[in-house]
Amino acid sequence: MKNRLFKICTVFTLTALLLVNCTDRFAEKNLNPNDINDPDLSHLFTNALYNTAGDEYLQWFYNNSVYFWRFAQMTVSRSGTSADFNNTGALGGIPLYKVMIDMKEIQNRIDNMKPEDKAVYQAFRAVTVIPVIELAIRAADWQGSMVYSEAIDARYGGNLTPKFDTQQELYDLWIQQLDEAINVLTTASSDQVKLGNQDFMFKGDWELWARYANSLKLRIAARLEVADNAKMKTVLTSIVNKKGSDGKPLLITEEAHQAIWAPGASEMGPGGTNSLWVENYAPSKNFSAFMRRNQDPRLRLYFRVNSLSDAAIAALQATPGVKIPKFAKTPVNEPWDRLVGGPVAPDSMGIEDFFGPTLVDATNTQYSRLPRVEYNFIKPKQDGRVGEYRNVVLGAPEVCLYLAEFIEKGYVSGAGTAKEWYEKGVTLSLKNMDKKASLAQIPDYSTRGLKAGETEALMAKDDVKYIAGDAKNKEKIILQQMVNLFDNPYEMVAVARRTGYPKKTSTIWAWEPYMAGNQELKLPRRFPWGTPSIESNKANWDAATAAQGFKADDNYGTVLNSQRVWWDKNAPDYGQGN
Repeated sequence: MKNRLFKICTVFTLTALLLVNCTDRFAEKNLNPNDINDPDLSHLFTNALYNTAGDEYLQWFYNNSVYFWRFAQMTVSRSGTSADFNNTGALGGIPLYKVMIDMKEIQNRIDNMKPEDKAVYQAFRAVTVIPVIELAIRAADWQGSMVYSEAIDARYGGNLTPKFDTQQELYDLWIQQLDEAINVLTTASSDQVKLGNQDFMFKGDWELWARYANSLKLRIAARLEVADNAKMKTVLTSIVNKKGSDGKPLLITEEAHQAIWAPGASEMGPGGTNSLWVENYAPSKNFSAFMRRNQDPRLRLYFRVNSLSDAAIAALQATPGVKIPKFAKTPVNEPWDRLVGGPVAPDSMGIEDFFGPTLVDATNTQYSRLPRVEYNFIKPKQDGRVGEYRNVVLGAPEVCLYLAEFIEKGYVSGAGTAKEWYEKGVTLSLKNMDKKASLAQIPDYSTRGLKAGETEALMAKDDVKYIAGDAKNKEKIILQQMVNLFDNPYEMVAVARRTGYPKKTSTIWAWEPYMAGNQELKLPRRFPWGTPSIESNKANWDAATAAQGFKADDNYGTVLNSQRVWWDKNAPDYGQGN
């Protein structure tokens, strides 16, 4: 955190900060006379959009795998859970200010154009706030108050000691900014300059950008559920009442609408050629049981099977002194019997079936006990593979499942039924994950990919099927949202924090308490606030820390569980869903 705050504060205090050098990756000559004809401005936007995912290595190597997957109890370390895993380091890998620098430069240059030029750049200006807000929501989830409204202003003669906006203020501001952007984009005239190929996400389609903005409002509304439920309902009504050109809600609800960060087939994905080490993690035992019981195809896309095939078990049985895990039975039901996960509690580290020594047969062949995260699903070009990287920043399944949840809870009406959105969300999730795996060319995709009839079979399972009047429908929707967000752990763990699912008493997917020395560990709900190493804005930092009731420099799970950010204060604890 100290290093991160040092970098941020440096941005605030440098009054002559040089503009970030723009890359001309993806640069193509626009032939349409309405396309942007200022290459610096258009390339600056491309650079900013590219940088929204530019620090993904740290996000995946650290935040997502070490913390967020495990806080939502999706995975477990293949070596077991240490008794101090709930004590965290600093949050990192969210390139908010790096992107904001470029976007504010674009805004400033447009705002200072001649009136006749400025008028035709308003749609372009409107889209610049949207990727920044997407990143800022993530940062605020784990930080709370932060410098935002006055950030980067120093270079334009603004405040050298920017204030920390509270999370409540931030949500109000973001909703206002998104509403303004939506209004500009949905009323854009034909003479507006177009982003063209410099916009590798939506190709300058203003309605798609408006759908993205309105869908980000849905993420904010979700976070308001336990903080300001009345306001949440008002925001939800405004969201569903905004219509697209098709007469349906102006939201990302179809494959063609999705916000996908995929600059090109040559994109390396997080970390270039480096390993992400996500393969150090297996599915948690209870998550695996839920997915295996329902033969959910996504489990075999998310994880590689263990080594315990029929032939392997036979070889190990023939080797004196080898103790085969109790869950390894023959004949093996492929692949489900080889996707058994491990218990997450630190007190379970001594269970040899899951965490014992490497299994070795008489020929010195080694066999893994647990499955592992399919790292080529996350990073297609690791190990010399040539798959294509596809990062769904905000997808149709997520939106559909949020609509299903909030209609089911009675928060909003007039936008269809919970059943319709739920079934559409799960169906689209399966399609999205299968497409991602196919493009990534994960090993053995021909056998692991989605097969005809599997979607229908999954939807008919008791754990998944929507049944009118069933009290478990809410839980089913929330759990499917978490499964869908496997490749977006920031949003996945936000769902776990907000709802308390998976819950301890569930008969579908139960939360396993993190018992260590017969005491349950408390998991963080925020990341540490490390004292800045420079003093330039320390007074505002001190005030923001005190106002939130945060203890500086404390990284202990118990403290970080009780000292929560604003939207999370009234949320149930992990595993306490109702």
